[in-house]
Amino acid sequence: ALLASGGRNEFLARMSESLLRITTAFAPRPVVYRTIDFRSNEFGRLEGGSEFEPVEDNPMIGYRGCFRYVHEPDLFALECELLARVREQTPNLHVMIPFVRTKWELEACLELLDATPLGRQRGLHRWVMAEVPSVVYRIPEYAALGIDGVSIGSNDLTQLMLGVDRDSGICAELFDESDAAVLDAIAQIITAAREHGLTSSLCGQAPSNRPDFA
Repeated sequence: ALLASGGRNEFLARMSESLLRITTAFAPRPVVYRTIDFRSNEFGRLEGGSEFEPVEDNPMIGYRGCFRYVHEPDLFALECELLARVREQTPNLHVMIPFVRTKWELEACLELLDATPLGRQRGLHRWVMAEVPSVVYRIPEYAALGIDGVSIGSNDLTQLMLGVDRDSGICAELFDESDAAVLDAIAQIITAAREHGLTSSLCGQAPSNRPDFA
């Protein structure tokens, strides 16, 4: 909606200003930027969003993340242009792709990234969120595509390992990031990342609130 109203430069200017506030403060330490991953219902509630967003029965596992970038390459290219602009001043900024489900979509997404000014900048690290259970089996393939690290999202990983919508109050008692299946998946991801020279980190509700979990 913003772009349709001629707000492209406004988007770049305001986002650059916000990001530079963070990258400058942390420089030279790395800052990893997770590309925009609102769900269709979240985008739809924003001003002008209802004109552009699909209506999904389960947006939590719908049109989001890496798959969305492949289907809307112009918007992804704009975000990459933003990051390239910020990196020209603070090269400590790196990029992370969220909600990666399959190898082919990540491959397509990285090709799009490499075709932008961001992809041609030296020293850029490419990370993926490890939050879809398929990542447990795909670390070697993602490493071969040039991924530098993974960030384990325990919220979505738990949701998808246990089949529980984390937005559902009715099923809240089923949502347990300490479930043995979830912990085993996290351990497998960390082990595979180490074996293939990738960094790994952990984010989500449990590691944020419980030091023992982390």
